[in-house]
Amino acid sequence: MARAELVENLNKALSLELAGVIQYSQHSYLVTGTDREVYKKWFRDQAEEAQDHAEVLGDKIVALGGIPGVEPAMIRQSIDLKEMLKQDLELEREAIAIYMAAWASCDDNDLPQKFWLEGQISDEQMHIEELEKLTSERTAKVNSERIILREVS
Repeated sequence: MARAELVENLNKALSLELAGVIQYSQHSYLVTGTDREVYKKWFRDQAEEAQDHAEVLGDKIVALGGIPGVEPAMIRQSIDLKEMLKQDLELEREAIAIYMAAWASCDDNDLPQKFWLEGQISDEQMHIEELEKLTSERTAKVNSERIILREVS
């Protein structure tokens, strides 16, 4: 039964990665103004990584005896850069949650699957942290004392 639950969770992850390919690509097309020079490539790189994840997931699902789904999860669209980044953050948060659910659905002795999923979870966490910085949800915290930078000789 755990294998069926794992395949189901991996198919949910696959649908999110497929949505990521489309959503990040759409954002790369729509970003305009001075932000376009930086974010067009960034969005396309994210779309490419989502495509890579989708391919691995599809192969993994088949290896586990399942059939990969073909329907993407909900795709969010905007023409505002800040909204695009918030939408991408939401997608990445959904992805990490389903990867963690997939990890939890592994048998205790299925260490290779767990190790692989931990890598996926780590990737998603890095995406979340970067998007939190880009949306200003995550900022560096410093104490109220003045920070003094000094040159090291």
